[in-house]
Amino acid sequence: MLLACASASAATATTKPASPYDAFVAGATVQNGLIPFIIKDGNVYLALSTSQLGKDFIETSVPSTGLAGYGPSAGEPYVAPARVLRFERYGNKIVLRWPNTYTEVRSGTPEALGVAQSFPSSVVAVTPIVAEGSGMIVISADSFLGDVGNYEQTFERENSSPLHGYRLDPTRTFFERTRAFPENDILRVSQTWVSVSPNLIDSAPDARSLEVAMTYNIIEAPHDGYMPRIADPRVGYFVTPLLDFASDARYTRNLYYIDRWNFATSQMGTPSNATRPIVYYLSNDIPAQYRASVRNALLTWNRALARVGILNAIQVQQEPDDPTWDPEDIRHNVVRWSDTVGAGGGGAEALIVMDPRTGELLNVGISVLAGLGTNGSYHYIIAPERHLPDTSADEEAYRRNLIFSVVLHESGHDLGLQHNFMAPYAYTASDLRSNAFTARFGIASSVMSYTLFNLWPRGTPQGALLQLVLGPYDYHAVDYGYNYIRASTPREELPELRRIASQWNNPLYRFASDEDAIGFVSGRSTDPRVSRDILTNHPLAWCAVQHRMMHDLMDSVLQRFPPRGDSYDDARRAFAAPMEITLLCDSLPANTIGGEYLSRNDAGDAGAAPPLQAVSRRQEVRAWSLLSDWVFSDAAWSFNPNVLRHLAYSEQSGIFLPNWAYDPAPRHDYAIVEEAAMMQDHVLNELFAPLTLERIDDLATKYRPGTTMSLGDLFDWAQATIFGDIANGGVARDGVVRRNLQVSYAKRLAALWTAPEAGVPTDAQMLARLQLTKLEAEANAALHRYRYDETTQAHVAGLAALARQALDARATIATK
Repeated sequence: MLLACASASAATATTKPASPYDAFVAGATVQNGLIPFIIKDGNVYLALSTSQLGKDFIETSVPSTGLAGYGPSAGEPYVAPARVLRFERYGNKIVLRWPNTYTEVRSGTPEALGVAQSFPSSVVAVTPIVAEGSGMIVISADSFLGDVGNYEQTFERENSSPLHGYRLDPTRTFFERTRAFPENDILRVSQTWVSVSPNLIDSAPDARSLEVAMTYNIIEAPHDGYMPRIADPRVGYFVTPLLDFASDARYTRNLYYIDRWNFATSQMGTPSNATRPIVYYLSNDIPAQYRASVRNALLTWNRALARVGILNAIQVQQEPDDPTWDPEDIRHNVVRWSDTVGAGGGGAEALIVMDPRTGELLNVGISVLAGLGTNGSYHYIIAPERHLPDTSADEEAYRRNLIFSVVLHESGHDLGLQHNFMAPYAYTASDLRSNAFTARFGIASSVMSYTLFNLWPRGTPQGALLQLVLGPYDYHAVDYGYNYIRASTPREELPELRRIASQWNNPLYRFASDEDAIGFVSGRSTDPRVSRDILTNHPLAWCAVQHRMMHDLMDSVLQRFPPRGDSYDDARRAFAAPMEITLLCDSLPANTIGGEYLSRNDAGDAGAAPPLQAVSRRQEVRAWSLLSDWVFSDAAWSFNPNVLRHLAYSEQSGIFLPNWAYDPAPRHDYAIVEEAAMMQDHVLNELFAPLTLERIDDLATKYRPGTTMSLGDLFDWAQATIFGDIANGGVARDGVVRRNLQVSYAKRLAALWTAPEAGVPTDAQMLARLQLTKLEAEANAALHRYRYDETTQAHVAGLAALARQALDARATIATK
């Protein structure tokens, strides 16, 4: 039944005086609950008790349907954060207000008054009272038919052009369902988003009109005596940031509480059952063959929680076969399966809702992307390399373990844990080749890292392929977040928390977050030990092993793929899968160039290193040598020509095919030269980012000359590696990959000299000019000394012209 359209009742409600409550509810349907719903004449109303005015509730805005991969998945709570909601009366109207929750003060103090005057709130809506009496106040629920959750930003992110944007159509937006329970209310709204010129989202029958179900939960804000726990950057938890105006005792007002579940044990230092366990429900859309893997992964965290005295903390149930059971009910922590138009990839996402006042987790879950079920790693890489059986049963066993590993990771997020991208660095290659070691400790010190499968060449020892157990860091982090500490305030816990966090220097307990790992291309990240999808404490050596294996697999693709009767799409996929691993390793040495090791230790921690330590020049020379071999050489991109001649794809024909059904590459062949150019550009972008150049230029202010590299080293190494074959005539033997690299790098030097980005140090600009001068001289000398074929002659002459043009352009700029 359609309960109310967006424009149905708001207009009439403003013109009528409030009706007596008893008369208003006569003949209406009343759903009793935390805030009762009244369904009358097809419209939806909220019935507030007068005692609920000014009281804190928490409101969440979560989509119940997805866009098939183009935006948030069903159940994803990140469209808008959970917010405190108050209903406050002003005359004959009720104001729905989100009060400001960014500050911490003691109520009734001058500081509380100052915060109230200084920090703005946000008004959701102002709506008239339509009925009143018997201690109840009735208002229209139509405010929730608008874009309360700001879903419009989803479409703004997906579409870069406002010409193709989407807007909410109020005439096609209505309440689909309401449910009232003693602890919470649920409003499910069907929204229609329209665009006159859609250009991206093609997963609906008519892309001009997209129906999105939005579910709003309203719960009473917790007031059960939960005590927040203060965060420490040495242990990785998601945090809720506040500004502390309750005290002037510190030099910063920033206060961070960790996000964690309130298990509400009565342990007092002794093991006891959780009185508020996390009860997961496995959604009925999870394929039956994967449910045991999901269940067992979730329950694995009980081992860590039991160590700190919290028993039976995680429980798992199957979604009941009951049409009244609602996965969008905030009381239910749901693991669901998410289908998208893409296949072959896949992953998962933790779904977390926290109290914005304290960081207490109120609802958790996981969305597993169905692409995990089509992951081809075992079929295309692992089985061929290790000569393992590759039946459907073998692949199924690997998929179950993969799903277990992914869910184990995501359920760590549900406990509040951040990623830990230093975890692989705790173990050696020898550790990872040991079945006994990896069965006990995993392939990294934490499940919160991103790790590739742990693969070693056939004929060598092989440990577990995937992370299937909690690592030492995971127990350590749970100790910090969940161990009982006898204290009456968060600050009284700090001595014990600092003792736990002080163990950062132990390689098993080291932590580095997303922020440390995602900024390499921009130059912000500096510690080469921190990276995603690597293994071992010597990742460059590990990558060298991966390079050899992957190249061998790519060159021998036709020995295995495609099976007789299948298309050559299978061979193309079998080539692309190891190529992804190769590309991952290709960029890794660049993280070492100009790097510094970061320590999160506090002063006085046992074995603490200085906050910054140089990566030695010897290590940087080694890293550059690998870049030269893996990225900048023709040989790095040389593959079996017969294989390359077979890597076509199958065409499809038809009319009105959406992009997900037919989105072919521009070329029928596998574009190796283009792949090489993109990777070379990626690496050079990192090496010559303004922040990287600034950092290398500053190294001399912190370390003795010669102990680490200089900007002169960077430019000299690049010049010798990229242009070194010009002066000796070797350029005549170069292939198209090298020629493209040389032109691209010459243009980069020209830009550094003639139009440097903001932040590029002066030293880098002058060195770019020097290298352009050298390039012009060497290219002109080579043209006079050697007889080249036409392509090589044009290439070398073009490089000389590029250098001269840049030098002349800067001279022209300087004289104006």
